[in-house]
Amino acid sequence: MSEQEKFEGMPNSPTSERALALWLQQVLQIPASEMDDPQKEQKVASELTVGNGYHPAFQQQLPDFIMALLSNDAQATIHYAPLLFHLAGCQDCHTSYIELYTAMREAIQPREPRPMLGQGTRTLNAMPPRMLSHLCEVLINQAEALLYQERHEHSNTEEAARSLLQLALRVSAFIAQSAVRHQALHNLVRVASLADGAPSPTFNDPNVHMYTPTFSGVGGTRGKKTVRRAETARSAPQEHPIIQLQSHALEGHITQNGQMLELHLHGLHETLRGKLIEVAVPLGSLLEPVRWLGGDPRHLRSTTPVDASGAIVMPLGETTLNLTIHEEYHLLEAMFLLLEVRAIA
Repeated sequence: MSEQEKFEGMPNSPTSERALALWLQQVLQIPASEMDDPQKEQKVASELTVGNGYHPAFQQQLPDFIMALLSNDAQATIHYAPLLFHLAGCQDCHTSYIELYTAMREAIQPREPRPMLGQGTRTLNAMPPRMLSHLCEVLINQAEALLYQERHEHSNTEEAARSLLQLALRVSAFIAQSAVRHQALHNLVRVASLADGAPSPTFNDPNVHMYTPTFSGVGGTRGKKTVRRAETARSAPQEHPIIQLQSHALEGHITQNGQMLELHLHGLHETLRGKLIEVAVPLGSLLEPVRWLGGDPRHLRSTTPVDASGAIVMPLGETTLNLTIHEEYHLLEAMFLLLEVRAIA
């Protein structure tokens, strides 16, 4: 049965039908006196919710449920009968199930031989890029679900959501293909802004320059150095790598001087020349190994003004991460998925 169908190998299974029947029977056996209790009624109603939306209580069960399926656990459908009932009617949770099932099945039951690294241990480097991309997207979606739950239920889930976003950021560093890595993180800035309580970035503000990395493609270029094909590029880090940035016609880059990350901008508009600037890195708080100057990555201020040619070199913060190491380069590049520059009033 294809991945696009609801429950692989189970829709017509007598076992699944029996499990669903047992659960429905259990619900129907609730005494009427208990159903008169508003709290009990609300609890049962929440269990039967099958409409679209975010349902973290069910989504958090998905990894264990999928692992039970992949392990051929005969009791899986009985133990997770409420989840099965919910997935049958909730498109959002069902989509998350399909994505996570695909990723976990590929990790646990690969259909093609994979290289074994080290002492026979599979590392993230050996995982298919598309599987890692799916995992990143699921983690980001789960974080967003927790944040919406916090908003509606006034619960304290922010720390858990931030941990999921940090994990997505770190997993993405092992995706060699830049296009796949960029796709894996395409919602990260928006969800991270939601976690920080900050407004979503506005790309049409004329007073703010929005810089994003110019992800090099397979066989493309980064800066002035040629990047070899993704499958071979990992073997030889550049001696002096840079993270290339672009904002429409403007360009810039990030370099590393010892442990200090430095921002280099040039060609800035005349309205910024002779002025101090403020730089915001929305994802900066997710990467703990970076010690930002001033402590707040959303409010980094230059100590020297933009020169007459529109150029400025600005230290951002120190880190033990190294741009010459591929995974750490990818991690820092992902952190600069968005960089905002504005004049200090």
